[in-house]
Amino acid sequence: MEKKTFMQKLKNMGPAAIITSAFIGPGTITTATLVGVKFQYALLWAVVFSGIALIVLMEMSSRIAIASHKNVIDAAIALKPESRGWRLFVQIFVGLAVGISCFAFQSGNEIGASAGLQDITGMPQWVSALIIGVVALIAALASNKVLETIMQVFVSVMGVLFLVTAIAVAPNLGQVVTGLVPVVPEGGLMNTMALIGTTLIGMNLILHSITSQGKYTSIEELPDARFDIRFNIIIGIIITASILITSGTVLYGTGTSVNGALTFTKSLEPVLGSWARVVGDIGLLAAGLSSAIAVGFTFKTIFSALFHWEGGSSCTKAKLLAIIVIVFGTVLAMVNTSPAAIIVAAQAISGFILPFIAILLLVIANSKKLLGNYTNSIIRNVLGGIAAVATLGLAIRALYNLITTLAK
Repeated sequence: MEKKTFMQKLKNMGPAAIITSAFIGPGTITTATLVGVKFQYALLWAVVFSGIALIVLMEMSSRIAIASHKNVIDAAIALKPESRGWRLFVQIFVGLAVGISCFAFQSGNEIGASAGLQDITGMPQWVSALIIGVVALIAALASNKVLETIMQVFVSVMGVLFLVTAIAVAPNLGQVVTGLVPVVPEGGLMNTMALIGTTLIGMNLILHSITSQGKYTSIEELPDARFDIRFNIIIGIIITASILITSGTVLYGTGTSVNGALTFTKSLEPVLGSWARVVGDIGLLAAGLSSAIAVGFTFKTIFSALFHWEGGSSCTKAKLLAIIVIVFGTVLAMVNTSPAAIIVAAQAISGFILPFIAILLLVIANSKKLLGNYTNSIIRNVLGGIAAVATLGLAIRALYNLITTLAK
């Protein structure tokens, strides 16, 4: 097989850009800013760890789809094909987890994007939210190829924007490097798990398996899939790290309260002055809108694969699901309401599904029956095991948050 050039690999990228656009949203901006304000660079290692873990799990997800010609849902069912109970469990578990998560996360994404647009233009909140909703709907209903291109543009814009700001604030490089040493500062455990949790999201692993199955038709394309994953996820980690470094450089020790994603703009003021809000707003708008588009796409794509709808994600039922979740988020954004109870529940469910998916990926990726000669190597099992342990930690954190919220 002829070895592809770097530019040829770039042109063949796609599915992983959707995942990066999905996890770089208002929630990631808020969490990374909060961590920078509270702990400066001390938790930078957690950002790097989450990126490595995501690359490992996404590679398994993609390899399963390419080698077995089954997405992770169908591959999971194929582990016990004679068991109707197992099939029903997988369908109900995935359906509920993905459905609730999509509805909850969508409101936060659209509120964040509309807040950025409103701050730039001065238009009313409801008008900004309506514009964001319409744009998200049009993009989410586009073809996979068009959507991949849109997401690549978003990832590129955010990558340049956040990296340039991190360089512009001139952080102490020696202190930044010390942040790569795995140490959890006092009172920082929950923030560490939150930082990892903004990157590792269970439904994104399912989505990547489905989109990989649709894009790559032969095992010879596995190197392309791996390049796509590494390239896009590394950009995502650079974006998250840049936000943390910027806020840690400027806002650490100032007593700044992080009330939302727009707090990030304060960290740009010493360098950009009056332009800080505009640049910060553009970043928030891009992050929120790309994530809002990704959620609509995720909802229709996973459900169409889960129930094998004729026509796939392009069928009427799938498009209707995308419309419903985006309209739901738009209405809440128009009244500037983010339902706290739903979000907490979604975070808990997302935390619970993650270890299930991670462990399932490990099991499937070691199945000779499904993958033949393309099962996990020892090093991939070790790295995947470490990632799975981290997901269990996230599940415990999600359970803790749910219990404390219900106890109030």
